[in-house]
Amino acid sequence: MEAIEKIVEQLNQQGELERQQLKSAEITRIDQSYQAELQEIEVDHQKRLEKKLAELKKSYKQSSNRLNVSQKQVILNHKQAILERIFSEAIMEMEKLPLEEQQEFAANALSKLQLSDEVIFSAGEKSAGIFNEPWLDRQNEVLTYQLVSGDSISGQAGFLLDKAGVQYNFLYQSIVREFQSRESYQFAQRLFE
Repeated sequence: MEAIEKIVEQLNQQGELERQQLKSAEITRIDQSYQAELQEIEVDHQKRLEKKLAELKKSYKQSSNRLNVSQKQVILNHKQAILERIFSEAIMEMEKLPLEEQQEFAANALSKLQLSDEVIFSAGEKSAGIFNEPWLDRQNEVLTYQLVSGDSISGQAGFLLDKAGVQYNFLYQSIVREFQSRESYQFAQRLFE
């Protein structure tokens, strides 16, 4: 009987050892599985953080760029308004020039034109008193062509010549706008340096 008890005890010890080995192996397997999953979760979390950070950086850069563009547009609009006001004031200043200076400007412009025969001279409504018939008569005495009075140009200052459908525009607004279109970039560069 003692031999049976010894065999039973050995079987129990062997069973306990196998159970301990199985338990240890299972704990090791579970721990390895847990560690692998934990590492996978950490890697996934890190990837998400990096992706979110990249998105935030991209969003910040886009917002910053939009703000910069918006600020530049506001500054540009302000500069354009200043330039427009300067050119509008230049037109008003030309209109306010003394009668003699406006007549001298017109006489100089007329003397430089290589025209012949009759030319229609249409004064702007604001300049009708400056470029009147007596003044036209004085010009006709020195020019190689004859000025014929035409219709007044509503709301304008300066004058317009018409030679057989070809117009020579000396309206102050047109002169300033021509200068503006040709020189505004260089003018703005000097003004806003």
